[in-house]
Amino acid sequence: MIKFIFICLWYLLPAALGNHTASCGNRLWLPAILKNGLAKLARPVDLGAEWNGREIFGKNKTWRGLLVGILAGIITAGIQALLFFKTDFFKANTLIDYQKVNFIALGALMGGGALIGDLVKSFIKRRLDLPPGRPWFPWDQLDWIIGAIVLSSIVYVPPVRVALVAALLYVGVHLCSDRIVCYMGIKKREEVN
Repeated sequence: MIKFIFICLWYLLPAALGNHTASCGNRLWLPAILKNGLAKLARPVDLGAEWNGREIFGKNKTWRGLLVGILAGIITAGIQALLFFKTDFFKANTLIDYQKVNFIALGALMGGGALIGDLVKSFIKRRLDLPPGRPWFPWDQLDWIIGAIVLSSIVYVPPVRVALVAALLYVGVHLCSDRIVCYMGIKKREEVN
């Protein structure tokens, strides 16, 4: 049972870290040259455009967050692939066979899928006239999970049981981690459920 839980959490980790890192993009410690470069990408994905008198996604969804989330997904999948090739433990407890699946593609699709899922949720929130940053349970927890699983299925389709258990586990992880980043001052209290 513990092994299965680990496998489920490990499988979706590139998406989870991509999702959380995207929202912390302006607070990451980086060399000044990288931080300044990323600051130039702090522009809304929808470029401020509106649809039916409302923002499409909102000003909180930026190109910087999208890039940071995708890069975090790739880096995480790269670490997973390295551990897969270097240790028997991770080879036996990793769902994805990195001999057959390219870690860059998987990480980009998981990180990007997580953020596309978040964009879809934001689009729906704007149509429902819910303000950006306002908690919306359970969609704040499920949006990135669904997006990551769907998009990364281009290179790897997980067993249904793993996808469902991973989703349930990460709803709990997401709720806990939101509170932790709130206490650390990375997110505002009104932004977490």
